Amino acid sequence: MAFCVKDGVGVEYRYLDIIWLDNLLVNFIVVWITWKVSGNTAPMWRLWCSACVGAVYAVFLILPGFYLLAWFPVKVLLSLAMLIVGFRISSIKDFFKLFGFFYSITFLLGGAAFGFYYFFNAGIEVSTGIFLIRDFPVKIVIFSIVFIILLHRWLWPLLQFKLSRHQLIYQMEIWFGSDKLRIDSFLDTGNELTDPISGLPVMVVEFDSIRAVLPSEIQKIFEMSKEDCLDYVTQAMANSEWINRFRIVPYYTIGGHTENLLIAFKPDRALILADDKWTEIRDILIGIRNKKLSSNSEYQGLIQPQIIP
Repeated sequence: MAFCVKDGVGVEYRYLDIIWLDNLLVNFIVVWITWKVSGNTAPMWRLWCSACVGAVYAVFLILPGFYLLAWFPVKVLLSLAMLIVGFRISSIKDFFKLFGFFYSITFLLGGAAFGFYYFFNAGIEVSTGIFLIRDFPVKIVIFSIVFIILLHRWLWPLLQFKLSRHQLIYQMEIWFGSDKLRIDSFLDTGNELTDPISGLPVMVVEFDSIRAVLPSEIQKIFEMSKEDCLDYVTQAMANSEWINRFRIVPYYTIGGHTENLLIAFKPDRALILADDKWTEIRDILIGIRNKKLSSNSEYQGLIQPQIIP
């Protein structure tokens, strides 16, 4: 886009090829980040096709007679078309996930563009939803490249960690008799805790999340913080109705050399929600820890890869 004075009148020139290229690159950045964050498996050429659809729309948007394209419903339809062209969508859940990522990233980059505009007080202009770059200032280009590099190097690993961490949380259902517990559990890939006698994997659960189904004599063990006192535990369990469920599992903390003991019980039934379906886990023990497993209460249990179907 260029601005000049002709016969005393200001005249603005907009070059369609530059506008198309500008919006192609901006759209590609949006769909590429959406592709990266969502973990979609679409090939790269589909991302470029999606960006091209948005860039062609931007060109028509500034042409005379196409003002209807600026209507909000048309813009929503455009975003749907870009998602369909650019990504592999196997379910309605995938679609809404991509839709949310796409608009979140669009708003994020749109805010960044306005930030650069006000910071430099020149350069980028947004008109009817399309990017226009006046005289293509070098400083905008340099700072934009640096910003994108830093965003990818610093923010993406953090975002990837947060997303992958969220994906490692599974819902578990645990049954003791007629009592059912539903617990959010974190998949600890380094956890190999098993009962040395039976070889069964051990799921670790916070005491507060399982307290309601425990017999009173077992609740008292943890309420009095006696879970590390083997004599007290064995005496309390001697006459308990849960004696046949009872196990003592030795374990070591990370970096520790002292053997600790974990009180564990055999449930009647355990299920895990994986790949949108409940699967029964036939052999598992439930170990109880008398402290928080997550500082922000994001989960209340720890599971290991061995129990994932």
